[in-house]
Amino acid sequence: MNNTFIMKYIPMNTYIHSLDPRVKLVFAIIYLLSIFLSRTFLKFLFLILILILITYLAKIQFKYLFSGIKLILFLLIFTSLIHIVFNRQGEILFSFLNFKIYHGAVISIILIAIRFFLVVSLMTILTITTSPKEVTLAIEKSLNFLNIFSIHISSFALLISICIRFIPTLSEETQRIKNAQVSRGAKLNAKGFINKVKNFIPILVPVFVSALKRADELATAMEIRGYDPDKKRTRYKKLKYNKKDFIAYMFTGLIIVIMYVLK
Repeated sequence: MNNTFIMKYIPMNTYIHSLDPRVKLVFAIIYLLSIFLSRTFLKFLFLILILILITYLAKIQFKYLFSGIKLILFLLIFTSLIHIVFNRQGEILFSFLNFKIYHGAVISIILIAIRFFLVVSLMTILTITTSPKEVTLAIEKSLNFLNIFSIHISSFALLISICIRFIPTLSEETQRIKNAQVSRGAKLNAKGFINKVKNFIPILVPVFVSALKRADELATAMEIRGYDPDKKRTRYKKLKYNKKDFIAYMFTGLIIVIMYVLK
């Protein structure tokens, strides 16, 4: 599956799409906290069942979720190697010369892999079902009370929105540059870690330059349109709760209770 479709808003008429973005933001925060606070397989099983239910309600194909793992595969492998080398808890499962793999290391790797999958899947669902504008508005409305402490939430929300908006754009640009390098005879699939790093440089530099160019164009466009972060902005679309949103809030509260009860 093409990675350019990952983390890209897809407008659809589903239950999850119709929810208020503030509800989805609160649910995402609670779900992420539950992921990192969980320590048992029973709790992770419960979180996986919730993820399956949300994916079904959003009418998202599961291959979208598994495709997102490719983006953090290197981080997952690196973290697993750290645990294999330094985690010495539990019984010895495998021993070769002076190298040993412990039971605690294997359990930790499995839990980390599940955490990574749940986090990436949740963020994928959130970005597919919520447009960048809705994310901006939800953050701004939910954290509006921080303006009392002279914290410009509108600027922070705009920054998050821009980051989400340009993730698929940079992914498409990277794929385009990669195809161009391959057409010029670049061997990007060379074996060996050192060779892969060397081959990645001709891709990294053009992507970095392209990102700076896009940032400069965006800043110029905002300046021409008279954007001022210190002034109060009005919104054409105003957020309003409905019955679906209150049901979703109750469901989120139920998750908190169940996670507290489960051992």
